[in-house]
Amino acid sequence: MAHTFLLELGLEEMPSDVISPALEQFSTNLEKLLSKETVVPTSICTYSTPRRLAILVDGLPEYQPGREELVLGPATAIALDQNGRPGKAALGFARSQGLEVDQLERMDTKKGEYLGYCKKVEGRFLPEILKENIPQLIASLSWPRSRFKFIRPLRWCVSLWDQEVVSFRFEGIESGRISRGHRFLGSGDILLKHALDYPNQLRKNFVLASVGERYDKISKELLQQVPRGLIVVEDDNLLDTVVHLNEYPSVLWGALDKEFLKIPQEVLVTVMRHHQKYFSVTDKEGRLQPYFLTVVNTNEDPEGRIQKGHESVLRARLKDAAFFWETDMKTGMKERSQKLGRVVFHEQLGTYLEKVQRLKVFCSWLAPSSQLETAALLSKADLTSEMVREFPELQGVMGGLYARQEGYSEQIWKSILEHYKPVSLNDALPSTRSGALLALADKLDTVTACFAGGIVPTGSSDPFSLRRQGLSIVKILLDFHLAYPLQDLVEMAQKNIVSKASGQDLSRQILSFLEQRVRYVFQVKGLSDDVIQAVQAVGFQQSVYHQYQKVRALSEIRGNADFEALAAAYKRIKNILADQTIELDQIRTEDLEEPAEKTLNQAVLETGLQVKSRLEKGQYLNALKQMSCLRSPVDQFFDEVLVMSEQENIRRNRLRILHEISQLFLSFADISMVSKEQ
Repeated sequence: MAHTFLLELGLEEMPSDVISPALEQFSTNLEKLLSKETVVPTSICTYSTPRRLAILVDGLPEYQPGREELVLGPATAIALDQNGRPGKAALGFARSQGLEVDQLERMDTKKGEYLGYCKKVEGRFLPEILKENIPQLIASLSWPRSRFKFIRPLRWCVSLWDQEVVSFRFEGIESGRISRGHRFLGSGDILLKHALDYPNQLRKNFVLASVGERYDKISKELLQQVPRGLIVVEDDNLLDTVVHLNEYPSVLWGALDKEFLKIPQEVLVTVMRHHQKYFSVTDKEGRLQPYFLTVVNTNEDPEGRIQKGHESVLRARLKDAAFFWETDMKTGMKERSQKLGRVVFHEQLGTYLEKVQRLKVFCSWLAPSSQLETAALLSKADLTSEMVREFPELQGVMGGLYARQEGYSEQIWKSILEHYKPVSLNDALPSTRSGALLALADKLDTVTACFAGGIVPTGSSDPFSLRRQGLSIVKILLDFHLAYPLQDLVEMAQKNIVSKASGQDLSRQILSFLEQRVRYVFQVKGLSDDVIQAVQAVGFQQSVYHQYQKVRALSEIRGNADFEALAAAYKRIKNILADQTIELDQIRTEDLEEPAEKTLNQAVLETGLQVKSRLEKGQYLNALKQMSCLRSPVDQFFDEVLVMSEQENIRRNRLRILHEISQLFLSFADISMVSKEQ
């Protein structure tokens, strides 16, 4: 008979962004516990709301499966005499296990031959195992931004095995069968008679415990509540937030005064989204309309009081925004930029005025352009504005809008507007190349300045979000097909920084940090780590985009029989050269004795020219295919030629040929690091 286990933790309202990670931890830890006890359930369903994390496990056996354990005793060399008869060690081990000595068997292990036996272990009652382990499982949950065991106080705990309570105590809370409904609409206490009653009983008490059910309800009602002919602005991040803010979500619409539409659309959307968690509404042409949609934690608003309350709050917010907009427009961007000398970037890293001056120099190196340099100098000017002081989320955006209002060219204001993008791998890129270059310069400057100032990310601290900045750098370089080698970018960024911590050590530290981000991005794109590392091993004198193309090409050809054979030969060449000192000199044709070495030398010369040509054109797969043509002459060389000839001139010449082959491969990757495709 299959059984069901329910475990629910009830807490005070949790921040929306911690719920999904906590639920994933909770579920993963329980799965690991069951797996450790060799228990395989039919299904595991997870539930969460702002006030609870829950797991419903179905298809559980009553008892843990029985198993056999290998019990090893003494090594046979000790336990048996020369005639194979059991000695004191064998007899003592058998006695300790309650066995006769003839019940022991010889068993081969990695450490040698031992005496032992297979012990049958009866499975334990599964609720007892759960009772012993659940408190530790709960305690293992980790929470961001919290030094305490739980980010919010624990209020109740449900632990049911079918109809029976699995009793345990945690943090002063005794597990039981009492859950709780919606704070205002449902029952304070819900008596659960059976674990399977959980979702329906909560639903009757206005708690939609299923995240998917809340998603569906909100998505459906957004479409129902939007005024006819208008469109809800899609916002997956906002949808995810409101799903985790409500136990019984309902969508209401509200209106805003049309006079507020004079404020730039970006400002209105930000105020509604970031501060009020409202969805914006546009017409079919994308023009913002005087409406909004909000998700509330209730089932109805018959008298419209909730709607009027939200409209009143938004009106006050937008009045502030309108005042800030009008006030800020009285001061020009150049004047604002000069005020950056009083805005500290970091106490160890100087002011924002110094930063924008560095950005100007960096941009002039990336792509000489007076407009891009102007954008760089003005890029942080909005940090002195009233609007950004009130709404920090609008950094960059307001600078772009103010620059547009002042009449700066589209290239300048758009570059400023978008230079904080992307803020994550899933975020949109700047829409223009100049915006991408300014964003690249800004993020590289931040990373380099922080590393130079000793502000390096650790496992628990990354105050400047340098890991995220690094991922954004990689995304820009990759998606815009920018050909700047990483090493050149870091060296240029370093030249701009006045710091005690400079030189090759700092450069290597930053490059290593960025290469880790490159590896992660490539892995996210489905590329295997061994191929990525093979390409990265040849150094930083290549762009991220070209690295990516090489990894893709190498991934495609790795299963080719000729290439795999050549890769094996390359490993042999690498091993031979590792113990030799190679005098870098031209190969002497007069010292080529054997036909096989003459053939190989000619093949290397011809192939090298063709590979170089293809690499210069970015034809990476063709370059690898050309290298594969060396398989036959390489095989013949090793079959017919003794590399380590007793004649020094002949030996040196043959080692130079192998060195040329090695260098040919290293112009692409260190293929010795690529494992054979499974």
